[in-house]
Amino acid sequence: MKISKFIPIILISVILILPSCFGDSDVFDYTAWLNRNLEYINNLEKETEGGIPVYDKITPDWDSSIYVLVKWHNDRAETTNLVTPLSTSTILVKYTLTNVDGDTLDSSDSFQCVPNQLVTGFWAAVTNMHVNDTVTAVMPYYAGYGVSGSTAIPPYSTLIFGIRLDSIVKLVAK
Repeated sequence: MKISKFIPIILISVILILPSCFGDSDVFDYTAWLNRNLEYINNLEKETEGGIPVYDKITPDWDSSIYVLVKWHNDRAETTNLVTPLSTSTILVKYTLTNVDGDTLDSSDSFQCVPNQLVTGFWAAVTNMHVNDTVTAVMPYYAGYGVSGSTAIPPYSTLIFGIRLDSIVKLVAK
């Protein structure tokens, strides 16, 4: 067998493999993304209005390793007598999800869900809300999709939810 028969195969292989040896300008820089997300959270934790923190830091009883920063957009005195969902309740919320760059990743005007079936940060936020509360809930990556990310959300992403708790469809205690 002559080696000349293999030259076209070798050339095609080199043409297909060679580009992978060079840097890809489309490679996502996860370290820079993580740092940008952590910096965003750190800045919000320091943000004050007249010396009063703008965001409340909520650490759920069921997982002390996470927290969510919550900014209330309504007078809580007006909703304090209204019901708060349990982890197993079926609730109806409106939400918008953005990232630290302000890109809208998802939204819904009528999302029915059970808090303990969602990312832990969302779960922690809504179970601290009363019906008709509106908040901005900021979740560090480990209270969201973590180091794995999801289809539209890169790993290490801080999640910024605008949430309105419209109603509790079914209050289920377990």
